[in-house]
Formats: sequence, C-alpha cells, structure tokens
Amino acid sequence: MGLFFGTNMKQYFYIALVTALFACQPKEDAKNESSATTTEVNDAAVETVDSILNTLNEKIRADINNIDLYLTRADYYLDQENPKEAMQDINRAFEMDTTYLPTLLKQSDFLTKSGKLELSQNILDRTNKLYPKNSEVQIGYSKLFLVARNNTKSIAYADLAIKYNLYNAEAYYLKGYNFLETGDTTTAISSYQTAVEQDPDYFNAYLELGLVYSEKNDPIALDYFNNALLIKPYEKRVLYSKGMFEQEHEMYNEAMYTYTVAIKQHPDFREAHYNMGFVHLFYLKLYRESQQYFTDAIQADPRYKEAYYNRGYAFEMLGDINNAAKDYRKALEIDPSYDFAAQGLSRLNN
Repeated sequence: MGLFFGTNMKQYFYIALVTALFACQPKEDAKNESSATTTEVNDAAVETVDSILNTLNEKIRADINNIDLYLTRADYYLDQENPKEAMQDINRAFEMDTTYLPTLLKQSDFLTKSGKLELSQNILDRTNKLYPKNSEVQIGYSKLFLVARNNTKSIAYADLAIKYNLYNAEAYYLKGYNFLETGDTTTAISSYQTAVEQDPDYFNAYLELGLVYSEKNDPIALDYFNNALLIKPYEKRVLYSKGMFEQEHEMYNEAMYTYTVAIKQHPDFREAHYNMGFVHLFYLKLYRESQQYFTDAIQADPRYKEAYYNRGYAFEMLGDINNAAKDYRKALEIDPSYDFAAQGLSRLNN
C-alpha cells in the first residue's frame, strides 16, 4: 500500500526571502508531500485586496507628489506578486527625488529579490556614499550577500547595521537566518529572539522561531506561530506551518480547524484542501468524506497528481476499482514516473 504523507516542517527561504524579508516555500521530500494551515484567528473584518489598492490610489490622486505613497503602493504590488507595477512606482518615486534614501533602498531590494545582484550592489554603493554609516544601507548589503550565499559577509554587514543602530531588529533577524544557514541553530534562535525583543511585531522572526522549534518537535512552536498570526492573522505560510505541526503531532481536530480557516480565507489554497482530505483518509479512515477535499484540491490545481492519487486510493478502499484506476491513470498522465500511482494500478491488477 503506497501512502502519501505531509511534508516535513523544514522550510527555509532564499530569494523569496527579500519580499517580506522575502517568503518561504514548503520543502518537498521524496516520500512525503502535502500542506496545511490554520490557527486561532481574530474575527475582525479583513480589508480586501481591492479596497487596499483603491485607498492607495485615492491617496495618490489627492497628493500626487508624495513619494512615500508610491513606495507604499510598490510594496502592495510586491505582496500581490505584481513586480512590473511595483517597479513602475519605484521608478516614479526615483524620478521625483534621485537621492531619497527609502527609494534607493527599495530599488536595491527589488533588484536583489530579482537576482540582479550586481545592479543592486551598484545602487547600494552609491547610497552608501550619500548616507555613510547608515544602518539601513548595511541591511541592504546583508540581504544581498545572503541571497548570494555569502553568509560571512552577510553577517558582517548585519553587525555593521547593529553598530550604527543597536535596536535594528532586522539586523538581528538576518544574523539569525545566516546562522541557521550555517547550521548554528542555537545562535540562530538567540538572534531571532533578540529581533522580537527589539520589535515585538517582527512577523518573520516569529515565523522562523516556529519553524526552528517545529524541527525540534517542540510544542513551543505553536506559541510562535500564534504570535505571528496575531500580526498577520490569515498568512498562508504560518497557517501551513501550524497546521502541519498539529497534523504531525496527532492534533487532528486542531489541524482540521486550521485547514478550515485557511480554506475560508484562501479558497484556492490547494494544500489546505489536500491536507483536509489526507487527515480524513489516513488518520480518520473516512474514505468517502476525504474524496471531496481531494476533488477541491484538484479544482484548485488540475495537475495536482498527489490529489488524484489519494482520491484514487479512497476509491480503492471503498471497493470502487474503476474510479480508482481512472485517478491512478490520471496521476500517471501528469507524471509518468510517479511511483505511487504505478503501484496503485499494480495493486488493482493483482
């Protein structure tokens, strides 16, 4: 019997880091795969994406020479994965004042995130001449060398940022991330904790602390995830990580609640649908109930081979051999090398 489990909790992020400090993706492994999300969430209404943009547009129309408004809208576009519009706003801000520090830093971050490290460093070098001994400029260098996988230089620039501003939470966060990259988990935890001491609303530090403690199978991970969710109540990365921790530690009711919250806030969140099906299928043995969740995951991503396989397995457990075979074949059509589906067909043939 071939089972398809949930991913492990080790989730690190690289170029994606520079967005929020950039963002993280779930790590896949050869044997396990899935996703999840959830947490206790505030009932307060969340401003919709459209209303946020409309508000920004209205403010810009009322104050068209306000550079900070264009940079704020650029951040919004980056959050919505719309780099073209973001760059247009950054360029507008730059045309209005070619020496404005926040614009120069935003340009550098954008280029670093895009992998254009040489251009980013050129901007930082010019900015460093305009604003010597500036903590935020050193943060820009630290990000750049983190993406370049030069941990030594990244830490050195983070230390410079701290030298110029002892309370710079982002510098401690970057040091923590670098230490984690080099395998020094203890120092990484200490750096992340210092980051949240300097800034109690530092979302990414709480998220990373949750992930580190998840790797240790330490329940304190849930506290850090919940702290992150107090800052960003419906953040998919946190919901995913919290839900996976609950699922992997047999907290099935809590995990299903988390997935339900995730699905409500992100209807096309394929991994949340998938993991709801997974819990029903393999842990609760509710085969028929699991099928709808896998179907929802397939609707979110018609090439989700794992959802086809597990829906097929649910059919197999119910004795519906024809539909099981259809789903196994569909999974193999998507990926002819997908062993689980091939093994499923072999079981049916035997």
